[in-house]
Parts: sequence; C-alpha cells; structure tokens
Amino acid sequence: MASSEYSQTLQNITDAKLEELSLKRQIFLERKASAIDAAESTASPIAKIRALADGVKSCFNIPLKDGRVMIRSGNHTQLEIDLANLDRFLQQADYDPAISPDMIERWHRTLLRYLAIQTLKYEYATLFAQLTKEWLSVKKNQSSQSRATSQGDFEKIASTAKMESRQSWEKTVFTAAGHDAEVITAFLTELFSGLGPPGPVGETGQARGVDKTLQELRERVGNCGSYVSAPLVKPTTLTWVIDGLLNSDLMSGKQQTALREFTKDDTVLSELCDVINMRLARLDAWTWGPAVQVEQKRQMNGKYHMHMHEDLIQAIFLQYIGVMWSKSFKTAIREFRAKRDNWKSRRSQIPATDKKRLEFFSYGKYNETPSLQTTKEIIHREAYFVSQLPESEYEIRKHDEGELEASSWVKAKRPRAKQTAPGPRPGTRGMAYRKIAPSAAAAAEETEESDEDMGFCLYDDDPSGEPDANYTDIYGSSMKSPANQSKAKQNLLLLLSADTIINKRLHGEITCFRAQYESLYPSLPHSTILAVLRFFGVSEKWLSFFEKFLAAPLKFMDEPQAEPRTRRRGTPGSHALSELFGETTLFCLDLMINKETEGEILWRVNDDMWFWSRDQETCVAAWKAIQRFNEKMGIPIGEDTCGGAHITTEKKQRNSTIHPVLPKGKIRWGMLYLNPESGNFEIDQDMVDEHIKELQRQLDDKQGSIFGWIQAWNSYASTFFSYNFGVPANCLGQRHVDMMLKTHERIQREIFSSGPGGSRGDSSVITHLREMIQSRFGTENLPDGYFFLPIDLGGLELSSPFIPLVALRDSVVTDPDSLLDGFLEAEKRDYANHKRWFDAKDKNSAEFRDRSRPEDADEFMSFEEYTRYREYLNYRGRTNLVEVYDKLLTLPQLQDIKQDVSGPVTLALGQLQGQSNLSGVQSDWYMMSSYWRWLAQLYGPEIVERFGGFNIVDPGLLPIGLVSQFRSGRVSWAEE
Repeated sequence: MASSEYSQTLQNITDAKLEELSLKRQIFLERKASAIDAAESTASPIAKIRALADGVKSCFNIPLKDGRVMIRSGNHTQLEIDLANLDRFLQQADYDPAISPDMIERWHRTLLRYLAIQTLKYEYATLFAQLTKEWLSVKKNQSSQSRATSQGDFEKIASTAKMESRQSWEKTVFTAAGHDAEVITAFLTELFSGLGPPGPVGETGQARGVDKTLQELRERVGNCGSYVSAPLVKPTTLTWVIDGLLNSDLMSGKQQTALREFTKDDTVLSELCDVINMRLARLDAWTWGPAVQVEQKRQMNGKYHMHMHEDLIQAIFLQYIGVMWSKSFKTAIREFRAKRDNWKSRRSQIPATDKKRLEFFSYGKYNETPSLQTTKEIIHREAYFVSQLPESEYEIRKHDEGELEASSWVKAKRPRAKQTAPGPRPGTRGMAYRKIAPSAAAAAEETEESDEDMGFCLYDDDPSGEPDANYTDIYGSSMKSPANQSKAKQNLLLLLSADTIINKRLHGEITCFRAQYESLYPSLPHSTILAVLRFFGVSEKWLSFFEKFLAAPLKFMDEPQAEPRTRRRGTPGSHALSELFGETTLFCLDLMINKETEGEILWRVNDDMWFWSRDQETCVAAWKAIQRFNEKMGIPIGEDTCGGAHITTEKKQRNSTIHPVLPKGKIRWGMLYLNPESGNFEIDQDMVDEHIKELQRQLDDKQGSIFGWIQAWNSYASTFFSYNFGVPANCLGQRHVDMMLKTHERIQREIFSSGPGGSRGDSSVITHLREMIQSRFGTENLPDGYFFLPIDLGGLELSSPFIPLVALRDSVVTDPDSLLDGFLEAEKRDYANHKRWFDAKDKNSAEFRDRSRPEDADEFMSFEEYTRYREYLNYRGRTNLVEVYDKLLTLPQLQDIKQDVSGPVTLALGQLQGQSNLSGVQSDWYMMSSYWRWLAQLYGPEIVERFGGFNIVDPGLLPIGLVSQFRSGRVSWAEE
C-alpha cells in the first residue's frame, strides 16, 4: 500500500470512529433522558428503581435472555452483576417490608452514578475526538504550508542562522581538503610500527614494520570485502536491514511507512533481494544516479542537520553494505587490540623490580579479581572502544527524542551544520559474576587474618591471565552496557566524577579535558578516509566503490532547477558507511593516545573526546597527540567545545593552575559545566535561561494543537532538559538531584508565570492546559490525573520530570566523598595485619625461597610503597577499591511507592485485566514501571472516584492506537 493511501486509510478510520462516537453519545443521552423521565413519572419507590434500572439496561445495551441480565466479560461486567442482583433484590422488595427506604435510595444513587459516569466518559471521549480533529487539522495545514514553502523563494524565508549554517556546510563539502594520501600513509606506518611482541635480538620496532603487525587485521578486512560483495542477500537478511533503517534518522515518515509495508509482503522482499544481489554482483557499475536531494533540518538544540534523501532501494543497499563492513571491522579492530603488546595498559608500567618486591612481601601471585585500572579498561573496551560500530547486524540504534546534547543558544546560531550519527547502541554482552569483598565494618570486627587473605593481586605478563570476564558493575551502574550512545555520553560524566573523587583523596589532584570535532562527518577529507581504508587492507574494488559513495551528486530540495554539485569532502551523516569511515579513522587516534600516554584511556563516543589523568603532563602529552593527529588527518577541532580543568585539594591549591598547552575553556556537557574549584558538575543556569526562552517560543508555535503542544513539552521540557542535566548517581551526590529538581521547578514557574520571578502559586503546566482546553472546548473541572494518564486510557500522557527524581532522591549518597573513608581506614588495617603476618613468618622458609629476595628482606615495606600501586593491583585483604568505584558509579534505584492492596486504586487496576495494548498503567502492579506505579497511586483515587476506574474513555470508542502512533513521531521544531 502506498504511503499516501496508508495515511488516507488512517484518516478514514479516524473519521469513522469519531462519527460512531457521536452517534453513540447521542443515543445514550436520549435513552438516559427517557430513563430518568420514566422513573420520575412513577409514584412507587420500587417502581421508580425498576424503571430506572430498565433504562440503564437500555443505555448500556445490556444483553438480556428471558428478561434476565446476561453477565459477560467486557467493559460493563460490574454493571451487569449489579443489575442482575438488583433485579432479584427488587423481587424481594415487592414483599419484604424489611427493605428500608434508605436501601432503596442507595440503589437509586448507584444507578444514577452509573449514568453520570458514562455521561462523563462520553464527554471526555468527545473532548478526545475534538483534540484529535484539532491535531489532524494542524498537521494537514503544516503539510500544505510545507509544500508551499518548498516552492517559494528560499532566500526570503530562511533565517539568518539557517542560511549561515548552510553556507558554511556548502563551503566545506564542495571544497576538497587537499591532504596528501602518501603523507597520511607515512604517518600511519609510523604509528603502527613497533607494535606486537618483541622480535629477535637486535631487531628494532621500525624494522618489524606494520605488515607483520597488521597481517591478521588485513586478512580479515580482505575476507570481509569478498564476503560482502557475494550475492547472498535473502529475505531474512532484509528484515534486519529494514529494522536498522527504521531506527535511523535516514528515512522520512512516508519512507518508513513503505518499509513497514515491504516487511509484510514476501513477494516484495524476494524481488528486493534480487535487485540488491544484482547490484552487489556489478559493484563496479554502481552510481548514485543523476542527483541526491539534500534537506536542511533543524534539531531541538538549535543546530541544523543536512539530511540526504536517497530512494528506498538505494538506502537498503547501502545499509546492508555499511552494517556488514562495520561489524567485520569492529571484530578485526578488537582482535587487534587483544593481541599481546599491541595495546598498552597502565598495569604493565609497574617496574619489574617493584613487582618482585611486592611478590616477596605479599603472598605471591593471585589473579582472580580485577583491579581498579583493569575495571576501567574493561568499561572502555566494552562501552567506548569503536563504539559507533555494531557488534552484530541485529543491533538496533534508537533513542528518545530529546536525548540530544544542548548547546548554548549563542553558539547554536553560529554557522555550523553538524552531521553526527545517532549512535545509541544496546549492550549485547551478558553480565558475569564477581565476588564482593566484605565491607569495612566487617573488617573492623576481624583483626586476625589467614594467610589466604593477605597479599596483592599480581597479574602475569600473559594477557590470558587478566580477569576481564570476572568483572561486572554489580551495583547497577551499567557502565559496560549503556542502553545507547546517548547514555554512554551521560556515563562519561560519572566516570570522570568518580575518578575525580578518588584521585583527589588518593593523590590530591586530577587534570582533565574535553574536545569535540567540529562537524566530523562533513569535514572528513576523502583522501584521509581512503588512505586509512587502503592502509587497513581494503581492496581496490571496494575503494573505488567507497570513493563513488563519497562523491555524491547533491542538490538541495528547495533548488529544483539547480545543477547537482559533486561532494568533495565529508560523508553523509546517519549512514552506516559514514560511521565506518569515522570510527576506522578515529581508531588510529585511540591507538596514538594509548601509545603516547603509556596506556591511559581516551574516552571517546564518536566525535566527543574526554581524557583525564592524575598526572598533568600525561594530559599535555594526550592533547599534543590529538593536535598532531588532527593536523595529519585534516580534521578540525571545535574551539567552542574544548575545555580543561586542573582540580586539586586545598593542600595543593598553589599548584592548581592548568598547563598553558591545555584547553582554557570550561569543560561543558549539555547544560552542565565542571567547577574546577569543587570538582563538581553544576547546572549552568544562564544556559537554562536561554533554553527556557526557546522552549517558550516552540510552545507558542504549537498553540494550534493541544496534542502537538504536549508532544513538544514532553520532548523539550521533560526529556531534553532532564537528559542535559545528567543522570543522577552516587558520584554526583544528592545535591545534584536537588539541583535538578529546583531547576525543573524554576523552568515550569517561569514558563507559566504571569509576572517576573515565577513565585509559588503561579500557574503550572496542568493549569495552563486546563485553561487552554476550557477556552477552546468548554470542558471544565478536568482532574489532575487526566493530564498524566496514558493515551490508551484516554488521558493526555503529559510527562512529569519530578516523579523519577523524587522517587530516587533518598537512594543517592549524600556525601560521595564519604565512600572512600571506609576504604582508607580498611587499607590501614590491612597494612598493619599484613605487616604482622610478614613479621611472624620465617623468611628462610620454602614459602619465600623461590622469590627474588630484596636487600631489606627482613623489614616489611613502608605504607607508601604498600599503597603505591593500589589502583593497578588488587589487595587480598579487606580493602577493595573496585567496590568503592562501583558504588560511586551506582545509578540509584527508584524507591517504589507503597501499594494499598485493598484500596480503590488496586481494585481499579484489576478492572484493566484482559485489556490489551496497555503501555503504562496496567492491571498487574508489578508489571508497571516505578514511574507509573507512583502516578497511579498519586492520581488514581480521584480518577477512580470520577470515572469508576482508570478508563477515562471506554476502549474501542476512539482511535487511541492511531493517536499513539502519530504522537510517537518526531516533533517538527519551529525555525527562527
């Protein structure tokens, strides 16, 4: 079915349901009036109840058999039971004088309540219908205006920011970078030389060359090229290809509709396979065609994104190739990293002499649990190392609208058109068990230690002895497996904060910087991309294809008469192939930093780079390496996104100046900045003010539709602000949660305040919506819960940012620094116990005979020497720095609201049993998320009292599913 026909079908379904609703409401109101008139016209109280009951049966179309009520399982089961029982009770009342007037009056009130509730439900159903019509009307008008705009004069309607962004982008992508491929190859040869295991005596690292080092990687890359070009695409293959496209930013709404239709038609899938396989077989003949249309779209954060519109078959073809190449390259690169001596570790920097001393004074080697350094290396490898590339073709990349990093509104207006891949990547690896060390409190109770509790975890030089598989973030921090790339970026703040707390206490200082490439994908030189791919062993056949992919003939949609222009620089954002080109290039930077800093970690998510170390000179070496890499590769860093900080304790304040080579600006992420004096991330309230103004402007643009207004509010005020305030965690402390709550309160009060300052008592979001609805549709006394209940129950599904934060606040550590107190105390006890154990031993016994004996073998090492490598080695005592690290990274659990198992909310939830397609509030309390449990218990009592349950609108009356589908789409943000 064509997308236009599909959209028209949805419109027809909506119209039919709304027409049926109007008819049913009219019939109900007529029958209700007749029932009440019939009851009022009778003199006998019993006859009045009987007449009213008969009228209720007529209003609700209650089925009868031989004059008796039939009880079914449906929307009115309780009513059917009450009516069936009432018929029997009325028979008793005809004879039994003990049936009091009070009881008869209760029956009367119950019947009238059923009528009143159903009347209210029809009123809210009609309101829902009016809101739906309003929204569809606005969307239709927007579509018409969009078509008219596309045919108009672009120069007259575009904002200055949009024009500047477009001009900057055009200047970049239509001008060749001019970097010499031979220079890049020489640079890569130097970078990869000297890696791998040591060669024969006298052979230098340069002599070993890169051929031997990269042999296996190049073989895998060559095999990948042969495999991908083989015509092996099947209908099952297209399933994951189409799923990937549907969860990317490449497809328009109409194209997504068409893709979904493809998956339902086996004949279409079979024909598509034939076309894709034919193109693979004739790869050398592939072209983009005459031109590819480009559209400039505004993102929520104010930046503009250049969006290519290739046809569906072309998109499927390129998605297949991109994913297959990407997963193969990721496997090859990870295998390269795992090879001995290819990738440095800080653990390997411990001098051999020190290792021998530790082995002598400790209880020998032990390699079961990881050290802090090992833990960080595992997190980096699993969650950040070439993380833009998928591990499997079945990985789905998606994120909620609003999970986008904010930028200062002033900066957003600069001529910068950014193309970045969405990036979210679900974790695919399972969690392994790790033994938890006893707490410091337990250690205090046990002063006598066994021999097995003494010593350090010392690792052999053989990497197979590393306990990588034994580590898991047991406290729920999910550092190894972030849900997507947006979450991975948030986690960087936690990783830095945790290391800041630890390094300030253990070493008194830490230095850090953040840098981001300016428009990575548009600025990547083609010569750089092709030189890197050729260096890694990509065949000339595929290099020729990639070169044609890069040199796309582009033409803006608003310039239909213009001639297409060949792209000379950069690669289209959101394409799987673009992610491949970006990650293979920046993998070389990852390796360079690893070499230049002797194993320190560059924390990178796509084009976003973070680096920190307790040694400021190491940071300087990393920054210089980045600058040299950028110069060689021709990739510019965005100056407005760079920042650095040197954080010290009060004892080291005199040395708190950051090195002049490092970036001078503040380290910023989202709406946060790193305070170098405290080491804490703070919300930039000035930046919040900028976005409050922009939110107000966007909401004003959505005034034409209540549904559209709420969709914009949820995306911007709830998701976007919350995401850019960072994720609450122990390392940020309870103060950060309080800061988030206060800022959310300020946002809402300032948006809806009638005067300056937004004092308490001013309007709130539901007050504003209540007034909008009343002024447009005349509906009054809307209950608070109506705004927050999900669409599938007839509510408006307004999102509350307050509920999750309040629910987790008390679970967050008040003082993160205190988590180290127990560790440091336990460390001192371990040292004393270890010394006592050593002093009691005979140093000439067999236990010490096979160890390298130092000159001072009779005197136990100093406390300074004992703790020198505490981050690289794990102790066998009660001290566990990894446990502290895990606790700092812990994401607090929401503390569930208590369920009143016998209260009206629980009973009303039970009425939802059997109702399908419920997405939020459900019949089973334990199947709901903490957010919906809280909301159900908070607003449920009023909703149940007014509507007799959680269904504000009876299921089936309205096109609720269609409205939910519409609202799941992206918001069209107003341009300036």
